[in-house]
Amino acid sequence: MIITVDIGNSNTVIVAYEGDAKIIHQRILTEKENPFEYYKQSFVSLNVKPEAVVVSCVVPVIQRAFCDAIQAVFGFEPCLVNADTINGFDILLDNPRDIGADFIATSMGAIGKYPLPAIVADVGSATKLTYTDDHAAFRGGVIIPGLGTSMKAFRDYIPHLPEVELTIPKNVIGTGTIDAIQSGALYGLIAQIEGLAQRMEEEAGQPCVKILTGGYASLIRDNMTGFVYDPDLLNDGLYEIYRKGMVS
Repeated sequence: MIITVDIGNSNTVIVAYEGDAKIIHQRILTEKENPFEYYKQSFVSLNVKPEAVVVSCVVPVIQRAFCDAIQAVFGFEPCLVNADTINGFDILLDNPRDIGADFIATSMGAIGKYPLPAIVADVGSATKLTYTDDHAAFRGGVIIPGLGTSMKAFRDYIPHLPEVELTIPKNVIGTGTIDAIQSGALYGLIAQIEGLAQRMEEEAGQPCVKILTGGYASLIRDNMTGFVYDPDLLNDGLYEIYRKGMVS
């Protein structure tokens, strides 16, 4: 059994694999106040003995405590995926060490599962669109404030407006304040992603497979044009990295 862990700013996704089967799938909150005990208990409760734990972490302040928790539960250090530990993965950036673990993992997920070139839209605390070319090289991408981040800023700056549930309205043209805000947030996000992906594809100079993933992706998946929805792309990428021996 191989356990993969995607530690994001808001949520932590744990997926365990045996061969091609996913035998554990959990989404829990990311804990920043007492991460050692929180993650220790989370993994104790799984009651498993994995061969390895492969991790993408974009929250540096909890990384050491998370690794200590894995050591305490399983007796070994996890495999941390980052620019320093990845092997055999072409990173064609101005500074290759700038790449985040999540970018590496989603790109590898695309490489392992889809024809290339590919554009990945990872919709989480930040919305990230990345481009992997037809030679499986990571070329870069776009980072914009995420849906939750944008809505928090909206409430902070305009506090008299109502808080709204993040559900996509039937129509783009809202006939009330609540559905107008919902439309702006969700159809606005769709327009951002589709528009940026189109521009990226034009710069690439050839058609790209477009993949939608991330914590907020399920809210917009049915209204996206030309995207494949793949909620486990990042964890699948971590598993691909481990199976190919690409992490030291």
